[in-house]
Amino acid sequence: MKKKLLKVLAFALAAACILPISAKEIKRSVKPAKGWVLYLPGKNNSKDVMKDLNKSGWQVSNSYREHFSLVDSNINGKKCLKFNTLDGKQDAIMLPLTGKEKKVTLIFKAKGAVDPDAAGTPYGIFYAYVQKGSWQTLLRHNSSNQVKGANNMSRLRAPEGPGDIVSDWHDYRLVFDVADPQNMTSECYIDGVLRHKDTCKERTDFAKNPSDPKLSTDVFNWDMMLGQGNYLEFGDNDGSTNAFGRYAYFLAVIDDDVSAMTLEELGAKVKADLVTNPETKNDPDPESKRPASKPAGINIQGPEVNSKDPVFYDTSSVKGKIKLNKLPYSRANAEVVTETCTVPDVKFAATVDPKGTDGAYKTIAEAIEAVPENSNIKIMPGFYYEKLVITKKGIGLIGTNPATTVIYGYEADTGNINGNLLVEVNYLPKGGDAVGDKVSIPEKPEANCWFNAANITFYNKGAEWNKLWGSSEKRSITLALKGVDKCYLKNCVFIGQQDTLYWRSGRIYAENCYIEGDVDFVCGGATALFDNCKIYAIEQYNGGIIVAAAAADTGYSSTAAFAKGYVFRNCKISGAQSYTQAQKKVTMGRGTWTGGSATSETTVGKTVYINCNFDKVINAKPWANWDSVNTAEKCFFREYKSTGDGATKENRPQLTDAEYKDYSTTEAILGFKPAF
Repeated sequence: MKKKLLKVLAFALAAACILPISAKEIKRSVKPAKGWVLYLPGKNNSKDVMKDLNKSGWQVSNSYREHFSLVDSNINGKKCLKFNTLDGKQDAIMLPLTGKEKKVTLIFKAKGAVDPDAAGTPYGIFYAYVQKGSWQTLLRHNSSNQVKGANNMSRLRAPEGPGDIVSDWHDYRLVFDVADPQNMTSECYIDGVLRHKDTCKERTDFAKNPSDPKLSTDVFNWDMMLGQGNYLEFGDNDGSTNAFGRYAYFLAVIDDDVSAMTLEELGAKVKADLVTNPETKNDPDPESKRPASKPAGINIQGPEVNSKDPVFYDTSSVKGKIKLNKLPYSRANAEVVTETCTVPDVKFAATVDPKGTDGAYKTIAEAIEAVPENSNIKIMPGFYYEKLVITKKGIGLIGTNPATTVIYGYEADTGNINGNLLVEVNYLPKGGDAVGDKVSIPEKPEANCWFNAANITFYNKGAEWNKLWGSSEKRSITLALKGVDKCYLKNCVFIGQQDTLYWRSGRIYAENCYIEGDVDFVCGGATALFDNCKIYAIEQYNGGIIVAAAAADTGYSSTAAFAKGYVFRNCKISGAQSYTQAQKKVTMGRGTWTGGSATSETTVGKTVYINCNFDKVINAKPWANWDSVNTAEKCFFREYKSTGDGATKENRPQLTDAEYKDYSTTEAILGFKPAF
């Protein structure tokens, strides 16, 4: 076994030499950890964090200088280890193991911080796992203030949990029972209280190195700390932890059960103070990256996002006209949307024109305010920088060209799903606006409970702006529909990122529309039929997710029989070219999102793809769990006669002929015939 281990480690060192020249290789002396391993920051070397960690057996990545540092403290080694991956890059430290371990306990004291630009959202304070061959047991804390494992999740927010665990020092104990690799378990204790238990999973995505497919797969990739093998890892290595923390010590205990030992007793054994909360100096929390004000127009200027570039991002590339064959940001082709469009033959109660020509209103909001219910408004070409909240029933917004008729704005920086709405149409009874809030189910909709739109681009560019100034907030909702009984959307473009379309309830028909985003970009509980639309997943490191369906909900008792969920018919399902080679591709939908319906939690989420053409961007397991309770298996997820390079029946439930009858026509799905 000893010879085999030395061989594996030799391969690891050889693999490290394959790294790019820009990442200078680190000389390593690797020995598997045994017994009790205490790391007191600064005790071994108060100036060089790598030498300090290495002396205690911990290995660092080639990029450690960017993320690990020592800050002044007042106990033990008189330093704390500071870890910061707010630059968006992943990193970690690793403790080699033999593979014979039965139990590994990691004990540490830590203090983190909250995101000053996200209303108290915490930065992740730990991400740790034990790897045994290809099997992994994981514990991580994330910005949603949850502890997640390989398969389950526990909330820390009050009243379910302790609430804020990052703004002050807390004691953590992560216990990994690893005797049987395929049945490993993990437990997370915070301040002595068990907060999460989980099981393990096999990491099949560890079979290849993402940056170099030729790199040996049975050894460590030192730069990213990924790979099959035997080790304990700590840091931020999944792209979602967004880590920031200070650590007073790390105590790894191997194959001793210390569950009954207090911190005082543990400290006495290792001759160190594990109890006192340290005080750090010259150690500020992260500062806000938010500019003083939002950009003034659709062109984002460099100084507005702290960039040296005079025009940092320009969407109006041709005199106020968006190129439908090369959309801003994604550079995708809208395909099904056309400039040479037909304006519906309806009577217009008002006209909107930025120039105010012939008495036209200059803003859409002014026109909506002026017209009565049951009115159509003609919108002439222009870039309308407006945030609209529409509660007046029976409004139709009819443009003349989606390339030149654009409603746009910067909304995602405000945080939470209801703060990021570009256009909101809300016909719900009062209350029930917040996620999870419910309103009583009306028997039937009131008169004129409809909303229509045609030939318009809805563009919430908030996520782009946030990315430029360093925020992790990606929500950018273009159109929210709540309690709209009937809706017809035709020849429209919806450009956002996370939660692009947020439809809580109602019945919606979208024809010849383009929708793009990265995570849950079609979400909520409405019944919606997308007919001949293009659904495009923009690039996302952790893979895209198209649908987050809540409990299927039409919003009214009289139409409840038509709670069919999200239906895609004759649609093109595509995504960024990078997905074709990526390990993490696009997920078609995930388990029922609780809180996303307006009136109901009694039904499951439903998503159906009928006669759709799939590019080769779909995950091998196309349906994902929301969490351990709201699993994909409990949902109504189906396909019918899919085509394209990404079409397969493996792991993809198909509609039976009997089930197809409920989805065979537009009226069978929606219960009405769409019309302007």
